Amino acid sequence: MSELRVDNIVSQDGSAAPIYSKGLNIGAGQTLTNAGDYTVSGTTTLSNTVVSGVTTFSQGAAITGDVTATGSLNVTGGGNFNTTGIITAGTLNVSGSTSFGDITGTIGTLTVTNDGTVGGALTVTGDLTVNGTTTTIDTAVTSVDSLAVDGDISAGGNITIGGKGAATTGKAIAMAMVFGG
Repeated sequence: MSELRVDNIVSQDGSAAPIYSKGLNIGAGQTLTNAGDYTVSGTTTLSNTVVSGVTTFSQGAAITGDVTATGSLNVTGGGNFNTTGIITAGTLNVSGSTSFGDITGTIGTLTVTNDGTVGGALTVTGDLTVNGTTTTIDTAVTSVDSLAVDGDISAGGNITIGGKGAATTGKAIAMAMVFGG
């Protein structure tokens, strides 16, 4: 086996980087250090890899397996998250139009700062707070255990309580209280 010891490798005429037409192998446990830009075209396979610093994928990235981001995972310009693995992030910052495949597991806090659409059923197991106008279209409320309203109630149509029309004037309310209605 031969060994080559040099301080600098350049192309034959000394004006460019050399071409490794058969590839480049770095021994196990050894490090490839790059102090400048690193451009890869074609398919890149990483196995059991830790990436630190800023990594940009300009043509997309297909990742198989678990992804753990220590710190923030920032997605700008929109994206699609369709995963069968696990994405774990301290903070996930997403801007632009972004779609998510099926989400299972737990989301500690979900903040949507612009419009959002839920295409299927949405179940809320805790409190639901709406700060703003709530518009409900063609909705039937099938079962309510209790409903407490702090403030005035205004309805643009008929109100029915227990199958009977609700009293709407003072006189009608008094008659309903006396005669039951």
